[in-house]
Amino acid sequence: MTLYEPFPERITVGGREYRLTLWFDRVLRFCALLDNEDSTPEETVEAGFAWLVDCPKPPPLVVREEVLHRIIDDIIAPPKRRLSSRQSRQKCVDYAFDAAEIYASFMRDYKIDLIREQGRLHWCAFSALFDGLSEDTPIKQIMRIRTEKMPAPTSSNMEYIRRLTELKTLYALPSKAPQAQGGGWDGLFDMLCAQASAK
Repeated sequence: MTLYEPFPERITVGGREYRLTLWFDRVLRFCALLDNEDSTPEETVEAGFAWLVDCPKPPPLVVREEVLHRIIDDIIAPPKRRLSSRQSRQKCVDYAFDAAEIYASFMRDYKIDLIREQGRLHWCAFSALFDGLSEDTPIKQIMRIRTEKMPAPTSSNMEYIRRLTELKTLYALPSKAPQAQGGGWDGLFDMLCAQASAK
């Protein structure tokens, strides 16, 4: 992202240019599809390409997969600044599970109604605004609770530990069956969601 160019609207893969439709709601729908264990890789590629690329005559499936990978790597989830390359990325937000808190946070900080912005707000704008939300917004408070480390118990902090434990239980993300780690589409959803917590 730069401040002297518009948000990415096109991408060139294999010598062919593709027009992108990276509205934030379409990207989030794609994230949800990546997290759906009932969807086959072929279904994920076909639906994702249809949502994110304006292409009346789609290329072969393998090319569509390559286009989606480029979109993810270059635009949706590019590398971000981090304090340490060894720092593990803990998932602390789920765009679907936390939808109400995200909506409320955008309304509070920016007076942006995300429902009205569907089909208009570019993913890059959404992502930048999300990262810039105030620490006292609902979603940022929940993210902080999820990532806060439990202190070692002492005679003076037992009440704090009890309260933090309650809050972590209240705001815990839904558990999912462990998935194999690897390349391809494996883990892409977690990578996308982890971007929100990158420092």
